[in-house]
Amino acid sequence: MNNSKAIKAKLGDHVRIEYSGQFKDEKAGLQRLGREVFEFTIGSSEVMPGINKGVLGMVEGERKQMTLLPQDAFGEFRPQLIQEIPRSRLPSDVVLKVGKRLTTIGVKSGRRRKVKIVELTSTTVVVDGNHPLAGKTVEVEFQLLVHDTSANGAGLIRESGSDE
Repeated sequence: MNNSKAIKAKLGDHVRIEYSGQFKDEKAGLQRLGREVFEFTIGSSEVMPGINKGVLGMVEGERKQMTLLPQDAFGEFRPQLIQEIPRSRLPSDVVLKVGKRLTTIGVKSGRRRKVKIVELTSTTVVVDGNHPLAGKTVEVEFQLLVHDTSANGAGLIRESGSDE
């Protein structure tokens, strides 16, 4: 790669990155997140705010390591996302157990949300709608694989064997 011709990533550009990370868990110690490749538009809500900020100014092939505070990673832990739901509102054929993940649909909004069962009583189910890593500081490493400045992201599709 010839960096003298490299264009720096800016807001609105489409990029593909390879990402991995880790965080400290009070109970289990250092936990690693899997390696993942994904595409997004810089400045969109498709990825964590910290990744959006971190990729700005990078060029293809460049690697970066960052420490993301909760607000720049998976968000702060929000106690209001822990809710008690009457068992009568859940389908009777759903097997309920602590730790199980469910998708709920908001009564007023119709919005889908993934939740985790954190407590069961004889009449209610307590669910937590926070991301599993909410409130955690995350160490991330990523590499900018492809950078496309076109408006539709067409440049992210690369063909091998031809320079046409």
